[in-house]
Amino acid sequence: MTYPPHPGEPQYGQQPQYGQQPQYGQQPPPYGQQPPQQYGQQPPQQPFGAPPPPPGFGGFPPAPMPPARKSRVLPIVLISLGIVAVLCIGGFTALYLVGKNAADDLAAVTITEPATLGGRPKLESQEFAAITADMEKSLSAYPGAESSFGAIYGDPNKEDMVAALATKALIASPQKELDASFQTFGKDAPVSGLTPADTGTLGGVAQCGTSSVSGIDVAVCGWADEGSVGMVMWFFKKAPDIQAEFPKVRAEIETKTKTN
Repeated sequence: MTYPPHPGEPQYGQQPQYGQQPQYGQQPPPYGQQPPQQYGQQPPQQPFGAPPPPPGFGGFPPAPMPPARKSRVLPIVLISLGIVAVLCIGGFTALYLVGKNAADDLAAVTITEPATLGGRPKLESQEFAAITADMEKSLSAYPGAESSFGAIYGDPNKEDMVAALATKALIASPQKELDASFQTFGKDAPVSGLTPADTGTLGGVAQCGTSSVSGIDVAVCGWADEGSVGMVMWFFKKAPDIQAEFPKVRAEIETKTKTN
């Protein structure tokens, strides 16, 4: 006697259909193995020539990267280009002095371009080298200049930058020369809060104030004596921040020997 097949069982000689669920007694697929697709169901496919899905968690595109921080070096460079003429106003206030005292005052002064300033290395990349070359060229035109220098020190990435420039020359009236220097600087970047600064053992007159250019604070200190005039600018700083440092960096630039 022939019994009809149990529902769901293939007849004798008949292969089970693709995607058919296993019957009682059959083992499930091993862990991690996907069960067979149901008949007529196609696995998802990328269209031919379509780019692969973007990387990211779960196939979702990664979060957009924040915009790169805008470099502040460029405005600093532009500021530096604008200050090269600050000390080139000596033709209005410097007078050639005659006599032994004037010659002695000048001979006692030495202006040096330090390799570091306040522990900061000198910036010698191409963009800064071009600026310092212009600074020195302008300073060499100062009336009666015997030696001069201009340089930029520090680390732009740490917003720790100092520009310094000085020249050795006979100065008839140090206070007038200093006032004229700040007046010239202030035409494009007004300096506020000017106060007398410590001159240390070098004497002369000195002042410090705060300016702001392109939203960047600049602490400005200048000095003048009978044999030199100079200026130091701390970018990203205000005058109260650098009052104690000024006489130290000036002493790295200017030295004096005793005269009889």
